[in-house]
Amino acid sequence: MDIPIPFRRGASRSILAAALLLPASVAAQESGALAGTVREAGALRPLASVQVFLPELNRGALTGRSGAYRLEGLPPGSWTLRVESLGYAAATRTVEIVAGETARVDVELASSAIALDEIVVTGTGVATERRKLGNTVATIGARTLDEAPVSTLSEALQGRSPGVVGLPSGGLVGEGARIRIRGTGSLSQSNEPIVYIDGVRVDNGGGFSGGIGGGGGSPSRLDDINPAAIERIEILKGAAAATLYGTEASNGVIQIFTKKGSAGEPRWTLEMEQGLSRYPAGRYQPHAGFARTRARADSLSAFWGQEIRPWEVFEVDLVPTLFETGRSTTSTLSVGGGSDQVTYFVSGRLKNEDGPFTADGFVPDETGLERASDRARRAQLQASLSFVPAPDLQLRASSLYTESALTVPNNNNNIYGPTTSVIRSKPELANARNPTGDPVFTTVREVLHLFTEQDVRRFAGSLAAGWTPLAELRVDATAGVDVVGQQDTYFLPFGWNVDGVTRRDVLGSRTVSDRNHRQLTVDVKASWSRALSEAWTSSLVVGAQQVRGETRVLGGTGERFSGPGLEVAGAGAVQTLSESRLEEVSGGVFAQEQLGFEDWVFLTVGGRWDRHSAFADRAGGAFYPKASLSVVPGDLPGWDAPLGVSSLRLRAAVGRSGLQPGAFDRLTTFSPLASETGAGVAPSNLGNPDLRPEVSTEWELGAEVGLLHDRLGLDVTYWNRTVRDLLVDRQFAPSGGFRAPQLDNIGAMEAWGVEAGLTGTAVSRPGLSLDLFANASFLRERITDLGGAPPLKVGYFRYRIWLKEGYAPGAFFGPKLVDAANPTDVNRDGVADSDAELLAFLAEPRAPEEVRVLLADEDGDGDLLDHYLGKPTPDWQGSFGGTLSVSGGLRLSTLFEYRVGEVHVHNLTGAFQRSSPGSGRNVRRSAEVEATLLNPASTAEQRLDAARVWARELAALSPQDGLGEIEPADFLRLREVSLIWSLPARFVERLGAQSLELTLAGRDLALWTRYGGVDPELNAIGRGASGSELTNNFLSGVDAWGYALPRRLSVSATLGF
Repeated sequence: MDIPIPFRRGASRSILAAALLLPASVAAQESGALAGTVREAGALRPLASVQVFLPELNRGALTGRSGAYRLEGLPPGSWTLRVESLGYAAATRTVEIVAGETARVDVELASSAIALDEIVVTGTGVATERRKLGNTVATIGARTLDEAPVSTLSEALQGRSPGVVGLPSGGLVGEGARIRIRGTGSLSQSNEPIVYIDGVRVDNGGGFSGGIGGGGGSPSRLDDINPAAIERIEILKGAAAATLYGTEASNGVIQIFTKKGSAGEPRWTLEMEQGLSRYPAGRYQPHAGFARTRARADSLSAFWGQEIRPWEVFEVDLVPTLFETGRSTTSTLSVGGGSDQVTYFVSGRLKNEDGPFTADGFVPDETGLERASDRARRAQLQASLSFVPAPDLQLRASSLYTESALTVPNNNNNIYGPTTSVIRSKPELANARNPTGDPVFTTVREVLHLFTEQDVRRFAGSLAAGWTPLAELRVDATAGVDVVGQQDTYFLPFGWNVDGVTRRDVLGSRTVSDRNHRQLTVDVKASWSRALSEAWTSSLVVGAQQVRGETRVLGGTGERFSGPGLEVAGAGAVQTLSESRLEEVSGGVFAQEQLGFEDWVFLTVGGRWDRHSAFADRAGGAFYPKASLSVVPGDLPGWDAPLGVSSLRLRAAVGRSGLQPGAFDRLTTFSPLASETGAGVAPSNLGNPDLRPEVSTEWELGAEVGLLHDRLGLDVTYWNRTVRDLLVDRQFAPSGGFRAPQLDNIGAMEAWGVEAGLTGTAVSRPGLSLDLFANASFLRERITDLGGAPPLKVGYFRYRIWLKEGYAPGAFFGPKLVDAANPTDVNRDGVADSDAELLAFLAEPRAPEEVRVLLADEDGDGDLLDHYLGKPTPDWQGSFGGTLSVSGGLRLSTLFEYRVGEVHVHNLTGAFQRSSPGSGRNVRRSAEVEATLLNPASTAEQRLDAARVWARELAALSPQDGLGEIEPADFLRLREVSLIWSLPARFVERLGAQSLELTLAGRDLALWTRYGGVDPELNAIGRGASGSELTNNFLSGVDAWGYALPRRLSVSATLGF
């Protein structure tokens, strides 16, 4: 969308104006040109994506990677040149343009930690300087995306802004991340923010369709977007900022602006990258076991190639056999340029990755069956064309196209997953047919033939027009579409039971699902900006928006194939079909007025009236008001930097937004029944004719402070949110025939938090600069009312996650041991055992499960699993790092991410490894305790010591699910590091190019944590992996047989010419 550049007392305050505007034509017979290079003061490195602008002529361009710019067709005369970029103080120069000549002006920009003059669009209705807004808008610029080691939008959002959190679920190729902004906004509806690209609403979902579960390997539709095509990202963090986006915006808004061309000769950029990845095998414990007889010990000695004695624990390292070094190749080519009237930008990207998982270690390629793998391929294309047919009319067309293919093995809490099979294996059970000793269900060789695939074709396009009939009046219109074609497949090949162990679907099955999603957006608005007097200014925005979405899912399953090769779903002897169709329409009208006084006080009021097809008829529409105040004392004429405060802004905002129920939640529905005797129906959803949207009211207070001539900047925000009419599942009397819970507006929830960001330049001198940053966010949230509904359980019984009044949503609850010397009760009298009782009991060999632990019940209610054990959301999380630039074109950048303060993870993997009799007790500590308790040669005293270790450290799972399973999970992670070398111009020019950069980068290279499991960021499911929003929202912090985040290294070369 093309946007006019606001002026402040005659001077442009745009940061990204050259990317947002096309220049008007200059009618002149004779013209000149302007060229130069923009560099960073101190290190003197060239700066890319810098705006170079002539305000009087409304002409501008962006610098290339070499820092060079060029403006042609300029009329002769004396003009003001303004140079601006995020993170730097603006610079102005006076230039003389002479007909037929090229004036050269080189500029050095000094770092600035305050960006009050930055132009933002999202949530304002019109291009507005940040200084005029009372609410928070986070911005991620093109330079950050270009230089950071990120390959997806999910990665690009991690650690960039306080309060914006990316939640990865594991380390398989193609996995997406759940995005959370300021915690939890709903208990029953999606907590993902809505996403716009160039003003058009796009699909923000994830996972696989048609009931195909991807576990932690779920992709995100956000990752269809090419990071290399993004000019900047703007993020609204809550209802106080997102009011103008209406009913679906209470979880925040992410708007992506794609790159545009600028006038001049074609400028090409070619980037080639090679990457390596490897799982941190050391995070997985070696397997331990023991032989109970001499004969078995001899057999195991021969199988494992080591000396094994009866009752002595031995170890083997099994999990790394599933790992290899992953490899990736990425190629990106882009070109931009144009004339005064027409500019263009085209970018293409191809990425192929074979991840660090492998089946080769267990399954040689001789079974004739296809093996599981983790592979991803993405081909992405972005194009933008801007046209100025008249000085008062601007047109722009933009498009994105993506084709992707993804293959992942079964993973996480899936009994037929390779990691599950290996991790639960007991090495004392291993043999030629079962090489790891998987004790249940199957063997690792069998499950390595099962996999899930996804193929996606996606197009998103928009047309935007901006008309300025009067200097004070502008009309903008945007229309666009997002179309997603997604095919998902889950495949069990014929005869996959290669070891003859499994009995499940051995004749094979194939489940297919086609998801087709289409979303149309139309947005029209008008802005009227004028001076009411010398002191007062006014900016009025009115508009309307409609979003129409349709999703169709067609699927089916074929089971029991007649033989290999005939393995399409239609070849199955047993076939089932499924179909669903969903249409949603939302629309609203909005208005906003901003008054400015003396260019340092700004008051904004506005609101939106909304309707949504999911609203019940009786609910009518919804109105969402907003108001904000921004005061900039630092812009007063007499401000002389008291106490070193060179810039100061104070702000406040309050607003409302909403979240609608599901499309059919208000309706009484019936589900179909199919049988050989005929079709039928069964009660499904009870319906609620009064169902209405949840309403989120949020207010925030903040300040931005610049110190030491803006070399140090502090941005602090306090926010407070209340959600009323919270949609809660409520169980009605099943005697009415409807047994499923029904949503009702009966709940309430509260949250508050603090967000702080600190940026600064520690060193700035010729040949050396050091820029540092740190940000942190604090979160406290609580369910205040469930409307009389009982606590809600999340996931299956082993997951100890609940929604309870008075606690954070998704908190962990479970058992605790009694406080006693021996927290056991082997005689079941309800009293802790004495040493004598235990010694008598342990006079003979005992299995660990016979040593019954005694659980606490302080409140005497008989519920032993109701103790609060923590929460998966940390009190504090954030990031810090910096960039060191030195002469010679070298710069080193780092980003560390952390989470601390009452953050816990449910280590279900560890619980099974140390406690499960059938599929665990296979780590050294557990194996030693079990061997001691069962060994006939052990003394009662030895068994007593082992029993105490069992009770205090190892006992878990049923009937004490959660005992010792919830662990502190604070961590610090080296999320990103990159070393970039910009080669000298004299060398690059010999190649006929303008710039050449070589980059060595790493991602997730180091982890510091007290968490004892595999990875504190693992989760049992990924983005959109469940059909239940309750589960998608709150099944978090569960480490269940997943793949740790791999360490990634890459080498790339970027050539500009």
